[in-house]
Amino acid sequence: MKKITFSIILVCLVAFSATAQRKYDEIITTENSVKDMVQNEITGIVVFKEGGTVKGLDPETKKIVWTLTKDDFGSTSAGDILTDPDFGKLFKEKSDLSSVPGSPYVEAYINSKYIIINTDSGKVVYNSSKESFWVMQSDFIPETDEYLLTLKKDGDMAIALLDMKTGELKWNTTVDKAKSLFSFSLKESSNTNKATVHGSVIYYLLYGKLYSFDRNSGKLNWKAEEDYSRFFLTQNDKNIVVVNSKGLFAAKEYLNVLNTENGKSIWKESIKTKRVVYLEDWGTKLLIAHYSGFNFFDLNTGEKIWKKDARGDGLKRVIPIDQDFLYVAENEMMLINKDGEKVWKKFIEISDDKEDPIYYLGKVGEKVMYLTGTYGNMVDYKTGVKLWKRNIKFEKDRPVLPTYDEATNSYLVYNDEKLYKFDPSISDKPEPFAKVNIKKEKELNSIELFPWGVVLSGPLEVMGVNMDGTVKYHLTYSQPGEGTRRLLKSAAIAGSIGLGVGSAVSSVKGADITMTYRDSDGNMRTAVAKGDQTNKDQAKAYAAGSVALGIVAAKFNSRFNAMKQNRDFSYIFAKADSGEKILVKVSKVDGVEVDKIIFNNNKPVYEVDPATQNIFYVSDKSIQIFNKK
Repeated sequence: MKKITFSIILVCLVAFSATAQRKYDEIITTENSVKDMVQNEITGIVVFKEGGTVKGLDPETKKIVWTLTKDDFGSTSAGDILTDPDFGKLFKEKSDLSSVPGSPYVEAYINSKYIIINTDSGKVVYNSSKESFWVMQSDFIPETDEYLLTLKKDGDMAIALLDMKTGELKWNTTVDKAKSLFSFSLKESSNTNKATVHGSVIYYLLYGKLYSFDRNSGKLNWKAEEDYSRFFLTQNDKNIVVVNSKGLFAAKEYLNVLNTENGKSIWKESIKTKRVVYLEDWGTKLLIAHYSGFNFFDLNTGEKIWKKDARGDGLKRVIPIDQDFLYVAENEMMLINKDGEKVWKKFIEISDDKEDPIYYLGKVGEKVMYLTGTYGNMVDYKTGVKLWKRNIKFEKDRPVLPTYDEATNSYLVYNDEKLYKFDPSISDKPEPFAKVNIKKEKELNSIELFPWGVVLSGPLEVMGVNMDGTVKYHLTYSQPGEGTRRLLKSAAIAGSIGLGVGSAVSSVKGADITMTYRDSDGNMRTAVAKGDQTNKDQAKAYAAGSVALGIVAAKFNSRFNAMKQNRDFSYIFAKADSGEKILVKVSKVDGVEVDKIIFNNNKPVYEVDPATQNIFYVSDKSIQIFNKK
């Protein structure tokens, strides 16, 4: 097998050095160096900043369709930065441009001002230069086409609601002293700050403080007495479940339930737990899973419904299956029913070490499959008996990558230069159906299934393996200099990195915890979107109910369909034999190098448009455009 692999690598490398790299098809020159560039995923407009201007570039016509200048932004106000050091820190940490997921908007920080631009028209929807405050935080509300803005004015913090149709503030309400803003880093606040519109009320968790506002008037209904890191609305519309933790990865947390009318706790005291990992709302009771176990609690009183917690020291994952719960505690898993009773006689060991990552755990047919950093096996769902007497032993220091084959209801799994097929119908552990010679194994980040086989890929390597175990192609490349390139959203969508099941998710810590809703009989009502949802799925979900997308609905739908079809290429930034830095476009179906583009720096800024497959590359005082090949 290795001889076959080597010969294919040799052919590919010869082809790589022999094929001439091309230059751009079109170019847009600018008076100043281009400092930043993003593409809006809804409209497709490429927005870039050069000097004191921001311009919008149509990816299909490749023409500048709008230009904004300092007259649109307002002049620099150096006094703001000099008198308030936090203001300067804020602008230093934020990018000049950022596209707002699920919207046609781009946010810009220019001349010490906060700007919102509608990329479809080039209209400046909002400009903070006309205000006597500056914007600390912004939260887009797609359902109503509004923004919640966190403002700092003198020593106070205020919340304002911005109407995107008029660009005017509907209301502006002072809520606190501004000093509380700076106990959080920008990175941490982006993980905890959250706004939710519920009818005529806006709930806003901001830097640990939970507020309730009247959406129409801006009246502050209440401010919660304690600090919180997360909140979840219950289905009865009367309560909010809140979690209080110190820092993102705190070992201990406090969980409570508040009254939506006044923000007061309805329980006598909070439930003190280790880190909460899973929540379910059953109408009159809550299922709460945390590191030391899980139990049902009466929603109104906070009293335990089960007499004893389900065992769960070191509990780190809970998976609802019908009305049962599959969970992992330390390095073992167990299945219990809705009454907290064990379905299996004993816990199943799924890894050698409690710190081993879990790459996959779930039901496949009538079996439960687990893939961890050390083991792989299947278990009968009803009895808990292992399907195979012997686990597949994985090399824990090397990647474990799974992908699902819907046609055969099985999983293909890569580890330690071997490919396995996890078929629920077989009686003993499978032997690898392929052995491959991966050159940069620790950098692998994706496995994708095709009708003919699988593709393994990483930043500098792509390999196609047929279902009979033979290597179809194998390409490896060299890193061009030090540092990592800037991988933008569109490049990721187009196939540079793995998405969805193709990517191994190895860490539970810090995952986005959501609330699952059931009726009183335990039937699933609404599954809240998971934290690992991709941007394009999020954008698609927003489309149905987002006022903001009404004006670009047709364009959005066509672009979204194109995005779904662009998983067939890898874009690899590499060094050619000549020493030139190039971007290589590789077809995953056959390993053919479809395109090679010359770049002139080690950290290129570029966008791969998912709909047209044209490439937009920043080169000093220009944007070079490479048409699809």
